[in-house]
Amino acid sequence: MKEIYKIKRPDHVVFGDPLYFEQFKGARLKKLVADYHVLTKFDTARLVLEEKPFSNCPDMMNRTMTLYFAPEKHMDVYLSEQMYEGQEEKNKVILVDTARYLLKVDDRSDEIHTGADGEWGFFSEVYHKNGEHRISDAVIITIAVPDDKDFTAMREMARYFFQDMEPLVPEKHRIKRGPER
Repeated sequence: MKEIYKIKRPDHVVFGDPLYFEQFKGARLKKLVADYHVLTKFDTARLVLEEKPFSNCPDMMNRTMTLYFAPEKHMDVYLSEQMYEGQEEKNKVILVDTARYLLKVDDRSDEIHTGADGEWGFFSEVYHKNGEHRISDAVIITIAVPDDKDFTAMREMARYFFQDMEPLVPEKHRIKRGPER
């Protein structure tokens, strides 16, 4: 199951183990967490809620909330998990060591108990180079949702952080209206 939502672009997203924010600073902290101030050139944001079986354990469901930040005219490329020729991607795994993570979107925050340590998300930046300068083209933040939350609970969790969620209906599912009689 997959649902795509248009959301108001937040200014700031923080995601990581709360212990790291207490214990580390600077470059060390930056390596461990996502603390992202959304670039103003990314004039649009999307949220994808997805549920699919784990490939190595088909009885268990993998639920994720993925945030996409990019210019409107390029958003569909990144939503389809593609990128342009000449672009590169830099990825960072978001780990937890205290079986919980902090998720903060602007002024809304919550501590999510995961029930396990390990990988709980990813931070990806898609960019291109202009000489030695790296120019950010999109940012994608994937947040794993604990097993104790089903798809409905994940959607409610998302609504807490993104109260303005508007479902995007794929073209093929839109009702086609004929001419008025």
